[in-house]
Amino acid sequence: MKKLAWIACLIYLLNGFGHIIIGSVLEPMVHAYQVDYSAGGQLIMNQFLGFLVGVLIAPVIVNSLGRRMTIFVALFCFALSQFVLSFLPDWNVLLITTPIGGAGLGIAETVVAALIIGSFKEKKAAVLVLAEVFFGVGALVIPTVSAIFIMNGIWNLSFTFVAVIITVTMFLWLFLSFGDADSFLKKQPRAALQDIKSPERKRYPRKGIPVIAIGALFFFFYVGTEMTFPNYLPTILRKTTDLGESALAISITVFWGAMTIGRLSMAVIIDKIGYRSLLIICCIGQFGSISGFALSTSATMSFISIFFAGLLMGGIFSIGLLLVNEEAQGLEENTTSILVALGGLGGAFLPKVAGVFIDRFPIAVTLWGLVVCSLVLLILMNMIFYFKKRAKNHSLVHSS
Repeated sequence: MKKLAWIACLIYLLNGFGHIIIGSVLEPMVHAYQVDYSAGGQLIMNQFLGFLVGVLIAPVIVNSLGRRMTIFVALFCFALSQFVLSFLPDWNVLLITTPIGGAGLGIAETVVAALIIGSFKEKKAAVLVLAEVFFGVGALVIPTVSAIFIMNGIWNLSFTFVAVIITVTMFLWLFLSFGDADSFLKKQPRAALQDIKSPERKRYPRKGIPVIAIGALFFFFYVGTEMTFPNYLPTILRKTTDLGESALAISITVFWGAMTIGRLSMAVIIDKIGYRSLLIICCIGQFGSISGFALSTSATMSFISIFFAGLLMGGIFSIGLLLVNEEAQGLEENTTSILVALGGLGGAFLPKVAGVFIDRFPIAVTLWGLVVCSLVLLILMNMIFYFKKRAKNHSLVHSS
């Protein structure tokens, strides 16, 4: 099972690469292709639309191919997209290719998470936390790697670097034995599935629906902000500072480095102050840090704001997922799919909007747009707490 845990973490590391790599090289890319930032935002949007499709179709593919082959196909799609990007084809080819890679990311992330939950027993929480840390490490490392390639004038080899690691992982996944988990990875025989009686279909309790609906909107804005802020950091800093291109790429490393520290610290802090308090601190901290970034007048202050934004945003996704799922006991898989899907939509839509804003308006408009998104998160967080409290009071009245 240790091998399965480590390769699951390796796949999450690759997902960290995949979510950030386009943003890491966006500056030299738009210049090489002579396109505007709106076109760059479209590229990021296409990848996240593919990610969303991957999340939604993953269960269907698992039923058809089994978990081992599904993850192999996901890694293959991801590797293919990275190899194509590295060869610098026509821009229209990139627009077609990036959704394929995004679908691979979505399938891999969904299936690996379900695999950890289904295969591991008492250690599944620890493995999931470790996998999230590896995702952060991947998002932390790839901007640094990209900066090195950018400095040497071969930025497109960043995609080759990622494609090679994916290919090695793909074959390790296909041929390694994972002991007792091997049977869980195989396609389940139809006969065995037919013998299992369909359980009674569960429905969401009426009192929990507002929390889930608002939670879905919360995830839309959170993931959208999480993808827009770091991906456009080099572009924003280029317009607000005199930093060089390689230094601009490092800004993404600072953000994801801080986010990795935040995620590592979360497990210790959460036991001392609780979920509610930690989410309040994280959301207020995100709003304050991004507001500080918008008001910054120097590169030093900008990097300090970037660091604290990453540090405080690190716990929002996991805590939000946990709190919203409390209102849907027995429907955790459905609820998680809804939240991840809406997050994928936000990750696709908001970067596109930001690209349009950067092209058409002064950079301050984009900066304060990010501040507004952070403020919306605060409002939605309070609405979640309000409806959770109302649902709890409703249950107490009916039980007394």
